[in-house]
Amino acid sequence: MRYYWDLIQHFFVSNSRHGTHSPFVYELASAVIYNVACVRPHAVAVPLGFNPKYRNLLLDILTYMNVERLDYLGQSDHGDALFADLRGSAVDQITEAVRKGKMIIIHEPFRTRKTKRIWRQLVQSTDVVVAINLFHFGILMYRKEQRKENFRLRYPFWK
Repeated sequence: MRYYWDLIQHFFVSNSRHGTHSPFVYELASAVIYNVACVRPHAVAVPLGFNPKYRNLLLDILTYMNVERLDYLGQSDHGDALFADLRGSAVDQITEAVRKGKMIIIHEPFRTRKTKRIWRQLVQSTDVVVAINLFHFGILMYRKEQRKENFRLRYPFWK
């Protein structure tokens, strides 16, 4: 029940691309998240258990960000991006990967109270400069050319 309350709250406090003040995130939102005609060849394997409703959006984002390989956090760090489930990943492990320049895809950060607490801790970390919260998944990364910001974006229902 709390999960759905958090989803409703996210809808009301999140922004569309016009509420972002970062050229990088605005371009990502315009070119990928809110672009209905976004058709790209997908070459990245999405982890098992990832919600199929959001699979194409994740693939579009990874393709746009030139990610060729997505690995599980803790199993391999050779991929351009790492997939983490907060129920089994340590905060230190995630922040260390961000520090090394990896983009981290967080699976269902609002699934439980524990994962929500860990998500908030990660977003507040000085190592995470850009946090993009799409509610059903999140993206954490370090960008030296940008100031620290946390973006809450609405997931478009038509995508």
